[in-house]
Amino acid sequence: MEQPYPIVAGLLAALTLLLGLAVLLLCIYRRHLRGVRRPGPGMDLLAFSTLGKKRMMAFPVPVRWIAIHSSHAVRLTEWLGPSAVFGMPWSEALARSRERRFFVSPPVDGWTLVIGSSVPDPAQNVDSVYIFLRRLSAVFGEVHYYGADRVLGFHGWARVDRDVVTRAYAWAGETLWNEGRMSIEERELGLRCRAYGEEADAVRFPEMPPEFQNVERVVLLARRWSIDPIAASEILLHQDGVQSGDNGGPSN
Repeated sequence: MEQPYPIVAGLLAALTLLLGLAVLLLCIYRRHLRGVRRPGPGMDLLAFSTLGKKRMMAFPVPVRWIAIHSSHAVRLTEWLGPSAVFGMPWSEALARSRERRFFVSPPVDGWTLVIGSSVPDPAQNVDSVYIFLRRLSAVFGEVHYYGADRVLGFHGWARVDRDVVTRAYAWAGETLWNEGRMSIEERELGLRCRAYGEEADAVRFPEMPPEFQNVERVVLLARRWSIDPIAASEILLHQDGVQSGDNGGPSN
């Protein structure tokens, strides 16, 4: 009877080959990621150092948020209507940010943040975002919108001042909104903004589509245009007596 050793040896050899290919692909992918994160000419080195810094957040980063250049949080809450909440600990607001409400932050450096699922979504109705931001800006002046969905790759940003849209871009499988000239900050961060009807480029593994690179840089754009929501949340959590990296308990 034929011994099973040649069969076993063949299976081990095939398994070793598959593991070697997996390691090779992993090395190629990691090398690609380092290339994606490496700043190009003229890019903000400080901004990219923020990307590499691991900032532990015990609470989810909102998918959409609005930054209003105003310290009138109470007046803003009244304007947003009965679904708006102000005065809640920011840790609770972050934890409940997927609820169909507006959660209004205390002012930070002259800016007030609004999070929650009631913040309009361009992927659902871009016209509603346009109308909402213009109405809000007509009352409170400078208003910014930001969106970054790390799962779907949907993203967007808009800057409205006194009822005038100075710059806006939104992408959700296709370009939904592209208004105004691309800002210097967008160019320096390497953001890719497609024209209406422009098809996405063919991407081969392990390349990363530019839309997902945009998603990772929305927070950096927010920091340049208005206020970094992560840094602002760290300040607000500290005011709540909650450390951004703990489980929500009181800090010492």
